[in-house]
Amino acid sequence: MKQLAQRLRQLREDRQLSLRALGEMAGVSSSALSQIEAEQVSPSIATLEKICTALGLRIAALLDEPDSEASPLILRAGQRRRVYSSGSHATIEPLARGFSRKKMQPLLVTLDAGGECGDHPYSSADGEEFAMLIKGSARFEQQGTSFDLDEGDAVYYDPRLSHNWHNLHELPSVLLIVVAQ
Repeated sequence: MKQLAQRLRQLREDRQLSLRALGEMAGVSSSALSQIEAEQVSPSIATLEKICTALGLRIAALLDEPDSEASPLILRAGQRRRVYSSGSHATIEPLARGFSRKKMQPLLVTLDAGGECGDHPYSSADGEEFAMLIKGSARFEQQGTSFDLDEGDAVYYDPRLSHNWHNLHELPSVLLIVVAQ
């Protein structure tokens, strides 16, 4: 969480944005942004998406590193960064880092029992998203319609439309989400 807070502050300051200005752009209060940057609260995935959209970034950019010269980029299971969002009861793991010009962002999202990406449906930046349920069961909601998915089920959707993920079960749900720009 510390790295995410520092990276968020750096990105905001690099763009010469005040907390108030970024808050207005993202639809998040400046006090909430201040608390996130001070590591006093853990934002939901939906809140992180809103902030990243306002900054013109994908959520994985908050966890990315400087570009690597290596090709192909190999990310070993033990080298993945994990960020826990207590607001969502979820862990986010970027599956590709070290290349800032990537056209897709693969993420592993683990929703704890009762976890969800946001308090209510949210929309993301332009692009396309694909998700596959790797483990467990989850509910995908888009535009007021709910779809219950089980292990191995997949969904391809427009992230600009209001959507959300929920784990209504007692065991964790693991999603592979690929965000394409």
